[in-house]
Amino acid sequence: MEKLSRRDMLKMIGVGALGATVASQVAFVPRAVRAQGAPATTPIAFFSFALGAMQLTVIRDAARTQDPNILGRNAPEGGIAQVLQANNFPAPINSTFNVLVARNGDKTILFDTGLGAGAGGALLSTLALLGIERESVTDVVFSHLHPDHVGGALTDGALTFSNATYHYPQAEYDFVSNIAADSPLAGAANTSKAIFEAAGDKLNVYAAETEVLPGITPIAAYGHTPGHTAFRLTSDGQSMVHIVDAAINSVVSLARPDWQANFDADGDMAVETRRKLFGEAASSGTRVFGYHFPFPGTGFVIAEGEGFRFIPAM
Repeated sequence: MEKLSRRDMLKMIGVGALGATVASQVAFVPRAVRAQGAPATTPIAFFSFALGAMQLTVIRDAARTQDPNILGRNAPEGGIAQVLQANNFPAPINSTFNVLVARNGDKTILFDTGLGAGAGGALLSTLALLGIERESVTDVVFSHLHPDHVGGALTDGALTFSNATYHYPQAEYDFVSNIAADSPLAGAANTSKAIFEAAGDKLNVYAAETEVLPGITPIAAYGHTPGHTAFRLTSDGQSMVHIVDAAINSVVSLARPDWQANFDADGDMAVETRRKLFGEAASSGTRVFGYHFPFPGTGFVIAEGEGFRFIPAM
């Protein structure tokens, strides 16, 4: 590939078929980035596209190999392997961690903050590659308390995005604030508690089903955690639902939505949420985006058999 200057690269990413093609090519070129104050973690990939007037960029924060058995604690013996084999999907599975960035008017918004540079997350170095300074991020919108979603919020105990308002879902905030010491999520909740303390008056606790920012409406998607929240993004008549962790695998979680993932705190509620979100997406033809779906994590859903099928679409 011909070497591109940073300016040329940024001109070509993001809008329309040509921009998307170039972005996807350039994004997979490994480049070490060492901006002032940024970690040395090499960016993995990014992909930009438009949703109406809203500019969206997916940053692949990390990828991890996982045991497929985490996808169905109530699955019949051999059932997960059977679904994977029927779809020619390799095992062990590779799970991606996709952080969504939205630019809408004067807002630069992060949906969750990934694993954090200390855990190998590439969010900060990729933002630097894209010319997005930490100080320019205006809003961080959290979905839930799990470490792979809040790990990058703090750097050495201080807010990583110092000028941002940190938005946290009310139901999850209530759970974290009153968590029992013996709760399996008590350790994970400590990071969120530290975020609350560091954010101070920059913390906004938001209610589900009420627009938190222009064009962004939280959706109660409880079950994965007590206050797990998905998001509907709308602009100029176009919509996309960020399902976050309502499904953690694009094949098994959709083909067998009644199977409960090991990470689902309330399995029955997680199943109800999963069926509701994907049922609505399938019937309406709404684009979806998944935090753990294969990069860049976006596409459409159709009803199939006893569940659904994800159709990737860039």
